[in-house]
Amino acid sequence: MQRVMAIIQKLVSEILHNDKESIDGPQLVKMLISEGYDSDEIEQALSLVFSLPDIMQAGTEDVRYPAWQNSMRVFTPEERFKLDLEAQNYLLGLVAADLLDHAELEHVLGEAVALQVSQVGIPELQWIVGRVVEDDIRSFLLSTAPLSSADKKATSWWN
Repeated sequence: MQRVMAIIQKLVSEILHNDKESIDGPQLVKMLISEGYDSDEIEQALSLVFSLPDIMQAGTEDVRYPAWQNSMRVFTPEERFKLDLEAQNYLLGLVAADLLDHAELEHVLGEAVALQVSQVGIPELQWIVGRVVEDDIRSFLLSTAPLSSADKKATSWWN
């Protein structure tokens, strides 16, 4: 696979450095063979390059966070110390409800840990979420959503 990737790098380099609109395919293949690549490696590289547009159009949602599909986020000891239990439940609830994606969660946690307060609660998290989320409407809604006035527990807010 390393040699196939080297071929792809050569192809990209050839395109970028020659300032041509198109490349002479047979001449490029001859050059790669003269550099010691075999026809199977060249075919794999070209197949991969030409299949990329189809892969990209097939749906980015499936490949966006493949490692997160069946996983659960566990707070680090530093995060557990910094965020009170209600704040932890609040964040996990946002992710479970698909209101916050995993990249945004990591960004929120990074800012929460860096915040110069002894402990971070839900109001501070709402402020951070409002800053992290780039979608203006979702940012506004998440940063101003009312909490249950009875006991202000995040779990009751989600149920």
